[in-house]
Amino acid sequence: MVRKVTIKDVAREAGVSVATVSYVVNQRTDLRISDATRKKVLQVINLLNYTPNQAAKALATNRKDLLAIFSSPASSLLKKAEQLNTIQFLSQFLHKKNFSLIYLGHDYNEKCEQADAIICYDVSSACFHQLGDNNFIPLIALDCMIDDPLFFQINTDYRLLSEKAQSFFHGEPYRYVLLQTDNQEKADFLQTIFSDILFIDRLDDLRSLSGQNLFVTESTLHSLLKDQNNVCFIPSLSDAKVEAMLQCIENALQRTLTDQHHILV
Repeated sequence: MVRKVTIKDVAREAGVSVATVSYVVNQRTDLRISDATRKKVLQVINLLNYTPNQAAKALATNRKDLLAIFSSPASSLLKKAEQLNTIQFLSQFLHKKNFSLIYLGHDYNEKCEQADAIICYDVSSACFHQLGDNNFIPLIALDCMIDDPLFFQINTDYRLLSEKAQSFFHGEPYRYVLLQTDNQEKADFLQTIFSDILFIDRLDDLRSLSGQNLFVTESTLHSLLKDQNNVCFIPSLSDAKVEAMLQCIENALQRTLTDQHHILV
């Protein structure tokens, strides 16, 4: 038998007192509770499925099989092309799993009521949390690092990719080339894994790369670099990765308690 979630569980996960949770649940306006604390408690309530509100409980039972995807505005045509590749890949994969996918424009900051969950693809941590403040359906971070254990995040196992690239180039020097990212945490982490890394923003940035050993994980760059370079291409997006993302979405929708919220594929 699954143990019933209590108000103490919510308080512990949110890092607040039981009284504070009670005040938020009962929408007390006569007490001073910061907006940040209120939102944190509501997010934990949603995660653990602790609420007497029938509409909130319906999130787990009134499934729409509809997912939304949100990404930051593209800084270049290259980035826009890669975002389109990602959306097409996700749409085709999810269609086979009987899910539909809708796209939220980069300036979208409202409450999304149509979807069961929102996939945030390669966004900044600040942007992710801003969207989370406006939505209490599950948010899933895809290809971005979010320092918050309340949310599932699915990222590439870059340490494993580094080993594969070294094997491909037989120990010779190589450069990891990838598109600019708005997620600074991911950019900083990659710098600790790869000794030579180049973030691309414009087509002009590719002209100096001819004849080099290049490691690439994005389809757009692979198509532009493969003919004039020695390229090791390992796609960052795969069926296994999206399958793991879908499992995280199911866990979030069903309020399945798990200690593993950062999935590496």
